[in-house]
Amino acid sequence: MEELLIIGIIIGAVVSLMLTAVLLRLGVMIDRFPMSNDGEREKSLWSPVEFTRISVILYWPLYIIGGYMAFQPVRIMLIGGITLLFGLLLFLVTAMLFSAAVYNLIRSKNPESGVPAPVPGPMGTSTGMTSLKLLPSLKIRTSGK
Repeated sequence: MEELLIIGIIIGAVVSLMLTAVLLRLGVMIDRFPMSNDGEREKSLWSPVEFTRISVILYWPLYIIGGYMAFQPVRIMLIGGITLLFGLLLFLVTAMLFSAAVYNLIRSKNPESGVPAPVPGPMGTSTGMTSLKLLPSLKIRTSGK
């Protein structure tokens, strides 16, 4: 049982290392992407690069704490450690997918990039549609109209 736990934590750490590298790179790409209507961007803790770095810096100590908790003899600590590790991995996957979607959307809105918009607007513009059909009876408003 303990060997499987060690192997799982090591595999989780390797996957987390790869995902954090991708997430950090996406943060840099989003922050450096040229916007036609932006002047000089303001750098703060909420800018994509800084917020991504803070998230990754907080991720790894929590991962180590979760790994430590998983090896404690108390059953509640084992369950808490495994849950913490699983939740952290889900957080990392969600953050990476969200960052990739944001970068894709920013890239598609820029006319110089040559990438078509994912949702064409009225008369071919890239402003967005008023509704998006997921199912024939279900409509989701995307532009707030």
